[in-house]
Amino acid sequence: MTEEQRQSMREEDSGTVADNEREKTVPTEEEHVHALEDVDAREEQTEDEASEAGPSEVELLNAQIQDLQNKLLRAHADFDNFRRRTRQEKEELSLYAGAKLVTDLLPVLDNFSLALKSAASTGESDGLAKGVDMVFKQLQSVLEAAGLRAMEAVGQAFDPNLHEAVVSEKVEDQEPGIVLEVLRPGYFLKDKVLRAAMVKVSE
Repeated sequence: MTEEQRQSMREEDSGTVADNEREKTVPTEEEHVHALEDVDAREEQTEDEASEAGPSEVELLNAQIQDLQNKLLRAHADFDNFRRRTRQEKEELSLYAGAKLVTDLLPVLDNFSLALKSAASTGESDGLAKGVDMVFKQLQSVLEAAGLRAMEAVGQAFDPNLHEAVVSEKVEDQEPGIVLEVLRPGYFLKDKVLRAAMVKVSE
């Protein structure tokens, strides 16, 4: 065999090997389709996992935002209530700042009233009675200017918030629970009950 024939045979063998290698490396159409399906399946799985993880994180953030908003609203409401309560307390303090002084003066007012009644019943000097009456009216005027107001109790239905019943009496043609007589006057200081009236009520 000549050298040329041997060279030709080597080239044919090399071509056959190359063809075999190409056949091994080039995928068939079926293998190509399967490969694409695998890629699509992996992409869908990745998207599903992302979609499953995504909403839970968003919902968690939304819940945190809602919780913070609720806390902010509650804090705002608490502050409004505190501010309103403080304003009311300040107004009440301003209105009733002299309540203790007026309360301490009520027995003085009672005694003046009793002294006037006693002077009228015993027939003492008109001058003395008039002097006491002037002082009584002056004191009464000062207290009224401070917001003191006497209760009108006689003939009214008994109210435990305004009256203190110390005596009861059965009266013909009188329905029960009506104030018959005031034994000690009751007073308001502006709109607040300063002292309940001692009264006699019908049975």
